[in-house]
Amino acid sequence: MKRALINPEVCRNCETCAVSENCPETAVIREEKTDRPWVDFYKCRGCLKCKGFCPNGSILEETRPCGANLLGW
Repeated sequence: MKRALINPEVCRNCETCAVSENCPETAVIREEKTDRPWVDFYKCRGCLKCKGFCPNGSILEETRPCGANLLGW
């Protein structure tokens, strides 16, 4: 299973975050305009369409370890 992560070192905290505006599952959340966006893992279904939305390439793909039974997956 895949899911998206936002790399805080690459994210430029754009005034209008294309990732949070275009996520089909509304899994990318930004509580205030000055806050960095983050991924709600319970909403993210791993489509990774967000990788194409971010002009800075801040979206990382995380893959669930085989056989792992971890919270949040």
